Amino acid sequence: MPTWPRTSFLGQLSDDTRDAVLRLGTRRRHSAGETIIQEGAPSSYAVILLTGLYKVVGLTEDGREALLAVRIGGDLVGELGLADGEPRIATVRAASAADVIRIGERDYRAMLDTYSDANKAVSKAMADKLRSASRRRVEFATCPTPVRVARVLQELAEAHGVRRGSEILVGVTLTQTELAALVGTTGPTIHRVLGEMRANGILATGYRNIRVLDEEGLDELARM
Repeated sequence: MPTWPRTSFLGQLSDDTRDAVLRLGTRRRHSAGETIIQEGAPSSYAVILLTGLYKVVGLTEDGREALLAVRIGGDLVGELGLADGEPRIATVRAASAADVIRIGERDYRAMLDTYSDANKAVSKAMADKLRSASRRRVEFATCPTPVRVARVLQELAEAHGVRRGSEILVGVTLTQTELAALVGTTGPTIHRVLGEMRANGILATGYRNIRVLDEEGLDELARM
């Protein structure tokens, strides 16, 4: 059985509750690129992500997709739509081979009524997403782009990083366009900022991968 991060939905549950929750719903396996939740669709189920990497994307006013967040195994998605009954506000798509549990609304509500730690974990997941969105809006309005880039990379490295000696491989495959969407800037600007961070020895970049070479340098930039 996978080991999930302590801060994830599954990671916060007691062993007994987790075992019970994992018996709910229907297990599904998805290939990279498959859609788990579709923006605009009715909200009739939640999804527990068991393994894999997922990208949360939303449509901009001109019809382009913008990357909003990254999710991993252990996380819960789709809970907001079940909370307010409104259509999905974003698309969740597998970025790698992925296993999930799809839980219908009736079983989902029964889970919340039966297991207090699951109810608490769902509330925390929604609060964390709200805090993250609010913090990001403030940063967009007040922080220079290099600081926003550093903070996003900090978050990605903390949640998805793989330490290799003195380096941290940011274990999320992102294009520079996708990273720009997370930061709230343009492709040319993200290209320039990453170039500056490379020149200062903070990062090394390759095809769809980023390695943090100087953790303290990244932290210092994020605090500015």
